[in-house]
Amino acid sequence: MGTTSSFFGGGGGSPLPEPEWLFQKSSYTYTFPYDGVVRVHVIGAGGSGAVQYQSYQCTGGGAGGYSRKQFTVTSSTTATVTTGVGGKGVGNGSANANGVAGTNSTFVLSSTTLTANGGSAGLQYPGANARAAGGAASGGDINYTGGSSGSTNFQYNNQYNRATGGGGVNFFNLDVNGGDAKNGSQTIATGGGGVGGKGGESNNNTEFSATGGGGSAGPAEDIANDGNVQGRCSAGGQGGSRLFLFNGAFLDGVGGRGLMSHVTSGAGRISSPTENIGIGAGSGGLIAINDYTNEGAEGFTPMAGLFGGGGALASEGPGGMGGSASLGGGGGGAVTKVSSSSSLRRMSGAGGDGVVIIEYIERS
Repeated sequence: MGTTSSFFGGGGGSPLPEPEWLFQKSSYTYTFPYDGVVRVHVIGAGGSGAVQYQSYQCTGGGAGGYSRKQFTVTSSTTATVTTGVGGKGVGNGSANANGVAGTNSTFVLSSTTLTANGGSAGLQYPGANARAAGGAASGGDINYTGGSSGSTNFQYNNQYNRATGGGGVNFFNLDVNGGDAKNGSQTIATGGGGVGGKGGESNNNTEFSATGGGGSAGPAEDIANDGNVQGRCSAGGQGGSRLFLFNGAFLDGVGGRGLMSHVTSGAGRISSPTENIGIGAGSGGLIAINDYTNEGAEGFTPMAGLFGGGGALASEGPGGMGGSASLGGGGGGAVTKVSSSSSLRRMSGAGGDGVVIIEYIERS
């Protein structure tokens, strides 16, 4: 089984400790426990998705930015650390609402400041091709902007019942956006971005398309426009080990599949599909359909893997929940077809919290 030392070829006579994950929300002082060389990873918090109803459109949230830098430290070196707070999911009876932006993560050592800004809030009134932007980053040897949400290519008030997935954390300078909802399909829920590629996009002109989430090593499958085929779901992106190893593979997740729930009874809610999403992967979008629309059709989109974006929910009934992110990713948007605000029971996906990771690559 691999170790951090074997992956990076770390030197020195002492074994390398496992990376330390710092989640403190208020500013505090961190003291390095060993002499050596460290690689510091700073990830901002993700924004939450927006919510809409009455068959309109909305987007997921943007992912936090990513900054990385190498330092030589001693056991007396100190740094000031703050990690961001992910945007909370919105909805639950509101007619419609923007998401909530994530906040910034920072790491300050001497005169050097690494900043990873939080991702933007999901858009309840997106213009054509508009996205919730990912957070920018600065101060590191490497600084990448987080993945944005997926977009729709129509104005929000074209009644298409569409929601898009949130962005993934951008460790590798790739397209890690949530999936786009394109063409004229009436009900679309797209997947969130993974660290290795974007969520799937839907180009289908017929009803009911749910695309997969990006994986740790590749984008999700897109849905092509293939005529009169309804009820299309696509696969998630491929998995594969990325970035760093400690006691086994990290960032190795396969993206979530596009999912669909369909019942023909008016009695009760839909039993949503469940899926465990791997580390570094986004969750797929979920379509919830009930032939007795006002009676139910609630669906709950799976949570994304660490650093992945949440998939969206598009429901033919009054409720459900978009996919939440766990660390750094943007939450999925949620849209419902039922228009009566008194019966709405839905929430958008929450954005993932920020984190600072201290990784020793040499120890004296």
